[in-house]
Amino acid sequence: MANISDIELKQLRLLQIIFETKNLTQAGERAGLTQSAVSHILKKLRYSFNDSLVIRQGNKLELTPRAELMQPVLSRWLNDFERNILYQETFDPARSDRTFYIATSDLVEHALMPHLIKFMSVVAPNVRLVFKKLDKRSLASQVESGEVDFAISVIESGHPSLMVRTLYRDDFVSVVRTDHPLLKTKIEAKSFCQYSHVLAGTGNDSRGMVDDALDSIGLSRNVQYKVANFASALYIVESSDGILTAPRKFIEMMADKFAIEVFESPVELEGYIMKLYWHVKNKDDQANLWLRETMVEVMGGSARR
Repeated sequence: MANISDIELKQLRLLQIIFETKNLTQAGERAGLTQSAVSHILKKLRYSFNDSLVIRQGNKLELTPRAELMQPVLSRWLNDFERNILYQETFDPARSDRTFYIATSDLVEHALMPHLIKFMSVVAPNVRLVFKKLDKRSLASQVESGEVDFAISVIESGHPSLMVRTLYRDDFVSVVRTDHPLLKTKIEAKSFCQYSHVLAGTGNDSRGMVDDALDSIGLSRNVQYKVANFASALYIVESSDGILTAPRKFIEMMADKFAIEVFESPVELEGYIMKLYWHVKNKDDQANLWLRETMVEVMGGSARR
């Protein structure tokens, strides 16, 4: 008897067709093989299994007792192999109750969540989202360890295990309370600097990109208030003369919740790209693919880099 490990998958597929049709001609047609090829493979299988497998009874083939036992097992194995190994099942968001973990900042949560949750409440009502705080110093390890499925950040990471695409592009606007005296004047860089400012960030100093831009034109501002996040900053803006400069998408989501006025900053500031990261092992995972495509779609992101 030959070594069973020498049997090829295509030979087992043919054998299953022979079992089903009990006809070598029909089996060859379904498998796309010539009659001589079918006969040759059947001969090899008989030798490998040390059994005739099928015998001719008049005008048709009959399965041997060994083949009768093999047929349901072989059929089940081939079906399982093709479904689970060769073809990954399509992810169905409408029926899924999967939980996704996303590491990001409060800024992105405010900009992304309302759009995403509104979409998912209709398309994927049972899918759960868990937002976690992004550790900027270990973004790659959060994804690589499996702690989160995605990380969203402006940080550039060239880690070999991470894949990345643009989630969205954004720039900056400034805001003040609705009756702020600045609104009664022509808003220029000098008048912009005459009032106190609010800075949002977790760094130790009280400088931001606005200060760098002002330095380049010989001006400076007074950062009177500093808070850890942009949402808190809006409460200060609403109740003081403080000016806040913040990402446009965030302000668009929050403007109608506060008594504030939005205006284009008189200081030239560069925009930024918010990036979506995931592990390379999930590149072809249907659920992972669905959510990242969904996030990019609802945020108006660009094609993969």
